[in-house]
Formats: sequence, structure tokens, C-alpha cells
Amino acid sequence: MEKPMYNPETARIYYFRYMREYRAVCVLWALLTIIWCILNVVAFIQPHWIGDTDDDRTGYGHIGVFQYCKPDSAYQRYVCDGSFTSFNSILNDAFRATTFFCGVSALLMLIVVAALLLFFCFKKTIVFYLCGILELISAVFMFLACVIFPSGWDHQEVRNLCGSTADQYKLGYCGVRWGYILAILGIFDAALLAILAFVLASKREEFPKDSYVTGTVNKSELEGYNVDTMSKRSIPIQPVVTVPGGDDRHERFSEYSQSQFSRRPGHNFQL
Repeated sequence: MEKPMYNPETARIYYFRYMREYRAVCVLWALLTIIWCILNVVAFIQPHWIGDTDDDRTGYGHIGVFQYCKPDSAYQRYVCDGSFTSFNSILNDAFRATTFFCGVSALLMLIVVAALLLFFCFKKTIVFYLCGILELISAVFMFLACVIFPSGWDHQEVRNLCGSTADQYKLGYCGVRWGYILAILGIFDAALLAILAFVLASKREEFPKDSYVTGTVNKSELEGYNVDTMSKRSIPIQPVVTVPGGDDRHERFSEYSQSQFSRRPGHNFQL
């Protein structure tokens, strides 16, 4: 198969335009990564995965991956127990597993955000693949956390809050809160960011060095843009020099203007 012929100047223009759009998508990917990292940490820390509803008359409070909060009438505020640094303070094994997977998912996203600094030190393709792999693992871990979490709803603390009908994967009178919904949405967010990172890694192109010329580029091909600066360039106007003379002398042109005029098709100009 023959190699396609192209003008190197035209290829360079389209390459600069492609890279400009490529960098814009890279910036968007980095911003979305930072935003999801913050939301991931919030979903892990906040104890608002399930909680009481307006129809719930059995108890008041809310539960997260490792904390469970109950109202304290003496201080008129919610008091929370449980810590991710002490697994013994977590209610049951299902919540401990949820804490581990959700916490590791948040940690991986923090590593991805820190890895953005590697773009200044290493080849961008390698960094994209690294971040994509970490984001994909983060999505898998968050998926496992969301699947395991309902298996711990048979604990007595959950039944005190949600009623005696609460059981594994049965919430009783409680309702799902924003923390759990945010974690579920984060699964798709992290997966899409990982796919986008892989696409950006594979779509990065270098300017072809082995281009060969097939002809000159006209004004319509350049569309009035300068190759080096990508800005509009002015079209130089060649001056016409005339030599004053008498009536018997004909008008004389500059040597350059004469040669340019004689090159036009259908014109045979001679002095």
C-alpha cells in the first residue's frame, strides 16, 4: 500500500490544531479527576450512606461505611462512633470490608491526583496509562464496597434504626442517602476517566518527520494562517517600478514584475 502524499506545511498546521484540541481534553480529564477525588474522599468520610426517613418511627440517625450516628438529647446533636483507624470499632465484618475497599479507592484517587505532577517529568503516554490503571482499580474497589455494604444491614444497630424488618440487602424503614448514591455514581465516573486516560495515551501523535513535498500550499489550503504562529498573516505586495520617459518611450516594468507577468497562462509579454 502506497504511503499517502501530503504537504508537510499543511500537515504541520493540522497537527498544531489537533494538539490544541488534545491539550484541551487533557485539561478537562485532569479537572474531572481532581473533582472525583474530592467526592470520593467525601463519600468515604461522611456517615450518610443510609439513615432514617420521615416515615421511620423506630429510630433516628444515619450510618456510613465505618461510622454510625445517633442523636444525643443532652447535647441536642448527633454523636458518631466508629473510626477507620480502628477496625474493632466498626459494627461488623461487612462494614469493615466496605471501609477497606472504599478507603483504598479514595487513596488510589489521591495517588492519581499526585501523579498529575509526573507530566512535567516523564513521558505523557506512560503517565496516562499509570493514571488510567489506578482509576480502573479505584472503580473496581468502589464497586465492591457498594455491593458488600448492604450485607451488613442485619446488625442490631441497623435494626434499632431501621426497624426489625431490616436484614441483609433489606433496608427496612430507612432510606438510601446521598453518600451511597455518590459512591455508586463514582463507579461510573472513575471507569469513564480510566477509559479516557487510555484513549488520550493512545491518541497522542508526534509530528511526522518523514514528510515529503508534493507541491506548494496555496492560500485556500493555509486559510490565512501562519504555520509557526498559527496567526493571520499579511500577504506581501510587490511594488511596480516605472521609468518616466518621453512620448516615444513605452512604459518599462521592473525585472521582477515582468517575469511574474510573463509566467501567467495566456500572456506573452515582451518589451
